[in-house]
Formats: sequence, C-alpha cells, structure tokens
Amino acid sequence: MTLQQHIRTAAPTEVGVAVRPARFTGSWPSAAAWGAGLVQLALGAGAIVSADSSTAARIVGIVVALLGAAAFAWGCAGLALSRLVAPRTALAGVLAGVLALFALLVLAPARASVFAVAIGTVLLIVVGAFCAAAVRRGIRPRDAGSGRGVIGMLLAAAVLSALVTPALGATQDGYLLRDDGTLPVITHEGH
Repeated sequence: MTLQQHIRTAAPTEVGVAVRPARFTGSWPSAAAWGAGLVQLALGAGAIVSADSSTAARIVGIVVALLGAAAFAWGCAGLALSRLVAPRTALAGVLAGVLALFALLVLAPARASVFAVAIGTVLLIVVGAFCAAAVRRGIRPRDAGSGRGVIGMLLAAAVLSALVTPALGATQDGYLLRDDGTLPVITHEGH
C-alpha cells in the first residue's frame, strides 16, 4: 500500500471522532462567495444610484451587482448540495468579478471604497482557489455528507463577519462622501 492510499483510507481521529480537513473547510467556499456577493452587491448598488456616477460607472455597477447576486446564489447552491457547483464556471465568475471590481474602482475612484474592493477580491480569490483545486484534480467534488463541519462553518462566519461588515461600512462611506472629503451627519431626532 502506497502512502497516498494509506492516507486516503485512514481517517485521523481526535477524541474518537473522525476529523477530515475537507469537512472542516468544506463550507468556506460558500461562505466566501456570500461575503464577496454582499460586497459586490453593495458596490454595484452604490454605483448605480449615485447621482454623480457616469454612464460607464453605472453599467459596470450593474455588472458588479449581477455578479454579486450570482456569487451569493452559487454559495447557497454549494452549501445546499454539499459540494462545489460548476467549478469551471465559478472560476470564470471569479475572474469576471475581480475584473469588474477593479473596473469600478477605476471608473469611480472617489466613490468606490478601496477597502471594500480589496475584501471582495480576497474573498473571490478564496472561492477561486477552491474551484481551481477541484478543477486541477480533474474530479467532480464529492459530497461531503451531513457532517459538513459546524465548527468550520462557525469559524468561516466569524472571519467573514469580521471582514465583510467593515467593508460594507466603507462602501456606504464611499458613496456618501462629499466633494470636500467630509461625510454628512445624519440625525434621528424624534426616534
């Protein structure tokens, strides 16, 4: 028996429970796609509705928003099916998403948040890395089963909330920014 065959058949155990890295990180591509999708939706929506957006920025904003919705749907499908869905198509979507984010940054540099674009790009790269690994192996990603990894999903959610929440806040700041570099103060009197 070769070492690779032995590794495939032997599942490492921790306190009597089988622990497999694929199950621990199996939900990460889906969670990263959700985070990237949310950031893309926010950036795209801001470019679409901003009063001083150019026509080109609005068109790219629509593309970014559509790619964000697609990323979110892909993440939902992957988590529901417990596998990577259409990894080759997802790789094309990742590339298109990164290019569209940078195009938006070029077309609306004063309004698009560099931080939000960076976080969206990093999350898309995570999705792309998992999909590229699946395509490179030349196999269809197999079902991870019901033991998908609650700890892995909770860790992914914690990491994403720590990254995506400030990115969404930076997106809002970028589109509210006045020409003099200040942000308006919004009061909620009477509430």
